[in-house]
Amino acid sequence: MMKSGAHAHAELEDISAELLNMLPFPLLLIDSEDKFVWLNPAAESFFQSSTAYLAGRVLTEMLPADSPFFALLHRVRKAGRPVVEKAMGLVSPKLGVRTGAIQMVPIAASGQPETKAQILVSIQEQSMAEQLSTQSQFKGAALSMAKMTALLAHEIKNPLAGIKGAAQLLELDLPVEYRELSGMIVDETDRITSLLSRIETLSSDTPVKFADVNIHEVLDHCIRITKASFGRHLTVIRRYDPSLPDVRADRELLVQCFLNLFKNAAEATKAGDELTLSTSYSLTRYVSSLSDGRRVHLPFQIEIEDTGAGIPDELADHIFEPFISTKSGGSGLGLAMVASVIADHGGSITPLPRRQGTCFSINLPVMTNTSHGRNTEAER
Repeated sequence: MMKSGAHAHAELEDISAELLNMLPFPLLLIDSEDKFVWLNPAAESFFQSSTAYLAGRVLTEMLPADSPFFALLHRVRKAGRPVVEKAMGLVSPKLGVRTGAIQMVPIAASGQPETKAQILVSIQEQSMAEQLSTQSQFKGAALSMAKMTALLAHEIKNPLAGIKGAAQLLELDLPVEYRELSGMIVDETDRITSLLSRIETLSSDTPVKFADVNIHEVLDHCIRITKASFGRHLTVIRRYDPSLPDVRADRELLVQCFLNLFKNAAEATKAGDELTLSTSYSLTRYVSSLSDGRRVHLPFQIEIEDTGAGIPDELADHIFEPFISTKSGGSGLGLAMVASVIADHGGSITPLPRRQGTCFSINLPVMTNTSHGRNTEAER
């Protein structure tokens, strides 16, 4: 028996709704007053609330009013066409910090103005596993670029040592008015030698020397160096969890890593700006490795946040790549080295969205007692 048009249409709507509910990523419908209309189960999980609770409630109960999410909503209504934002940070006390691709599609009823359209929103969240994969690519790029350059580094450093020594000998016999020039030669050879040494460090295949490390002692050591030199102007705030266990790490590499991050913060800030160091531990922080599917336990978190100028939007996706720098005259190797060190420790480093300044979140495995000694708890 042939079904009526109304009955067939109702069945089609039921099938469509069922398909939308089966989608693994968050999907939600927002009305013209920025209120929730409907959410699929993935969106309910994302916002940690049911459709029954959220329907009719304004988005500002979940996201701050100055969130870039609202600016994108306005853009979609004004343009009257779909808009995609490849990487948007959603930050709120209820959601924490989430990053993903946001797609918005206007759905206007017949005869309704575009500005009154409902907006269908999909959120493709970037998982920690994807961040780990991306960071691994950054490390690979850093190593490949560095190894090519390192082939020449040793041969270049030898004549540089001769140039520096000759300049220092000449300075002894030069009139005072010319000594500034010889000093400039010495300073520049030192700078180039330092740059080459950093490239050699990046290209080194030397194994990491793991040992029991108190992360707070390492952070405090780096802060003392920072306050005695390039970071005198910074106000340092420590928010340490005193109950943290030791981390299994190479202390010298971590010192090098944190000093690079602190130096970047110092150069992006002015007198009175703050540098905040936070540590925390979460037993439930597991991620899946994209390469082999194993679960990686990264419970140890260190956040390094400053109130400086922040990262330009156009460089945000490339900051860990070698030779990419936000500073005029910068080498672009500091953050590439940081990414390489953290990856060598089986961890991850992620820039977190902030209204002002820059925040890096570093997640590391911790060590655990086993019958064979102290090992890294990195796989489950």
